Amino acid sequence: MIPSIYTHPLGKYGHSAGTTIGMWDAQGGVPFRGDYPLHENTTYAIELNVTVNIPQWKKNIRIMLEEGGFFGDNYFEYINKRQTAIKPIKVN
Repeated sequence: MIPSIYTHPLGKYGHSAGTTIGMWDAQGGVPFRGDYPLHENTTYAIELNVTVNIPQWKKNIRIMLEEGGFFGDNYFEYINKRQTAIKPIKVN
């Protein structure tokens, strides 16, 4: 099992300009774009994933989760509360 965490700034339509902290394929940091400080009153996508091997499928799969977060005056909070359970999707 290989976990990772990373983030990117959020704007009105998804990705936005700003500090990038890690990437799924750059867990050691993001030179230049990741060197800027976080600015107060900005929003970020907090992205988590884990790669697991499924022997029956004979391959690795990545399971992802993305949460919106707000960085304020020396505090952070999740925008829509933190997801704490799996939300299954019914397929007909």
